[in-house]
Amino acid sequence: MRGVDVVKSLYDTYARRDIGGTLAHCSDDVVFRWIAEPHAPYIGTGSGKQAFLARLMTLDAEFEYRSFVPMDIVDGGDKVAAQVEIHLTHKASGREIVMHTADFWTIRDGKVIQMVEYYDTALAASLI
Repeated sequence: MRGVDVVKSLYDTYARRDIGGTLAHCSDDVVFRWIAEPHAPYIGTGSGKQAFLARLMTLDAEFEYRSFVPMDIVDGGDKVAAQVEIHLTHKASGREIVMHTADFWTIRDGKVIQMVEYYDTALAASLI
């Protein structure tokens, strides 16, 4: 499976909130990084499927995902870049937001080995 197809399939399963299906696209030692200013919420680096699962479940506990749409996907072989538009409701405040992210994926042997995401830190910080 081509890298771009892995990412598209991962986005599809994540949009349906199928977290298990999402993780099936990842290597056991997947590395993930949410990049932002040092005091922004939700930042950090982790590795392994269980750590990735924990991070995704933390986000699910705080937000209702109303829509998750990849807007542009750039196929670079084993490197894939995407811009994603996410419509969310912050559960604690009821505030609805639209978040745009820039995701960068590295694929090896049909599995995600690394994901790096950049997001609007000011918007995220305004929720807490």
